[in-house]
Amino acid sequence: MNKQEDKLIEKYGRKGGWTVPEGYFESVYKEIDAKLPPYPETPRHVEMTAWQRIKPYVYLAAMFAGIWLMMKVFYNASGNVTLSLDNPPEHIAMALSESDLADSYILPASLSDMETEREVMGQYDSIEEFQQDFGYELESEYKEMSLSEE
Repeated sequence: MNKQEDKLIEKYGRKGGWTVPEGYFESVYKEIDAKLPPYPETPRHVEMTAWQRIKPYVYLAAMFAGIWLMMKVFYNASGNVTLSLDNPPEHIAMALSESDLADSYILPASLSDMETEREVMGQYDSIEEFQQDFGYELESEYKEMSLSEE
């Protein structure tokens, strides 16, 4: 320590000038406690209503219904073909695997639209053959079109 600090400690001592009277905090706690209203006791057992009992299950069912609906919306938005009992996927796969036509109609995914169009045009000489193979009926305005490149 330096000389100035020593002089101050000699003159005033190490104890600060602020002190709390004896028993002050005990008396403050008692005064505050006396001024507060009494704390209400909560009952130990509260009867639950029927809704409070089934609410978690209803929320759980709503969550699963929402997930199902969201998946259905995404499936429909993706443009996938709707399956029905008339054309189950097992029958379609079996028919494609047994048929010689399956190889001729499957085109590589890497072909562009123009290449795909040329591939189809090369397989058919007339619109009638195309309609017979695919069971597709062209609108009247397209019937006069030819498949040959002119």
